[in-house]
Amino acid sequence: MTANIQPITCRKAVTKDADHLPAIEKSAGSAFLLVPGLEWIASDDVLSAEAQLRWIKQGLVWVAETTDTQRVGFLTAEQFDDKYHIWELAVHQEHQQRGIGRALIEALTDRARHDRITAITLTTFRDLPFNEQFYQHLGYQTLEEEQLSERLKTTLAAEKASGLPAERRCAMRLFL
Repeated sequence: MTANIQPITCRKAVTKDADHLPAIEKSAGSAFLLVPGLEWIASDDVLSAEAQLRWIKQGLVWVAETTDTQRVGFLTAEQFDDKYHIWELAVHQEHQQRGIGRALIEALTDRARHDRITAITLTTFRDLPFNEQFYQHLGYQTLEEEQLSERLKTTLAAEKASGLPAERRCAMRLFL
């Protein structure tokens, strides 16, 4: 039996989306249950609906939804000068590997080009196919230590302080 796959639309998030995003983030995190040494991420706290609402009000959150308005993914970014930084890309476990993450990245990239943004950055795990390798397929380049801006160094240091293994993390950039 083949699953019924509905078309997906990506749009800017609105206030009423905030309540749906924590469940998507939690579901997406379950992918880490299969990653030795990172299983704890699946049970880690997610952002509350209130915190998600603060991001939505800043204007750089996109939501992926099905034709029946089921929210299945989201992307959260922030602007720093002439760059965007992706803080979160999450796709509900039941909807992964269907191009939804790619569509959300494309929505942000289109907005970045419209806003004359010069680059998009992010931090992620280096050794996971659904992290560094995924972004490389979209044109992102992994940055070496000497290529890191102070902001990215600070971000990676904060991730290390929160318990993420620094040796498995990297920063990436897409020039526009």
